[in-house]
Amino acid sequence: MKVLTQDKSFTQFSNEFQEAYHCISDGALKETLHKHIIPAFNFAKDKSELKILDICFGLGFNTLCFIAYAKAHNFCGNLEIHSPEKNITLLSSLTAHPYPSLLDSKILLSLIQKHYYCKNNLSITLHIGDAREILPTLKTKFDIVFQDAFSPKKNSTLWSYEYFKMLFALTNEDCLLTTYSQNSSMLYTAFLCGFKSFLVRQKEVRDSIILLKSPIYPPSLLESSNILSITPIDMAHKIATNKNLKALYDSPQ
Repeated sequence: MKVLTQDKSFTQFSNEFQEAYHCISDGALKETLHKHIIPAFNFAKDKSELKILDICFGLGFNTLCFIAYAKAHNFCGNLEIHSPEKNITLLSSLTAHPYPSLLDSKILLSLIQKHYYCKNNLSITLHIGDAREILPTLKTKFDIVFQDAFSPKKNSTLWSYEYFKMLFALTNEDCLLTTYSQNSSMLYTAFLCGFKSFLVRQKEVRDSIILLKSPIYPPSLLESSNILSITPIDMAHKIATNKNLKALYDSPQ
């Protein structure tokens, strides 16, 4: 079921997870650009080769928006994107979804039909199946992860300790993970796996989170007029002041 969001772009509602694919009050396109694409691009725009993991493909906004944004900002490096998606029914319905005009419909159609797209310095692979089963089969190290699964309360297997350990192993030392979720248990889980978390405050959307392996974020992340501040999250303080704080695991601890 398609849903009109605040910025006049459309998202959909998942009956399986009982959540929309995007924040309706922020807007599907605006949330994608400001919480994922712009921070990620500013972080990695000077790389000659960029590898992205998009968890999960869903409506394809993260993958398609990054391609459009990189093109508009003259990114000339090699771009390789991998994205798992298990909902075949959803994929087959995307040709009827009303996308913003800046997104490339030809790329989307190729991904729907062939699960692959390759042209010039761009390659995209859509991995059909469960992300937790697909991730161990990937033989590359990623620079960016769009951690955009349904919420920890609805889809905990894509936010668990075991899952974040996979992401830690699959990412380069100078990686960046972007996510909309500010869930304290998720932040604690990522912290136990070696990630440092930062709160991103912006003008046009609600706060979001970036995760790094480094305790210091690069200045290039602030090269956006919409980003007001990036603040390290003091996990030691969170742990000391919240005695009920628990990490997320695949099985109860």
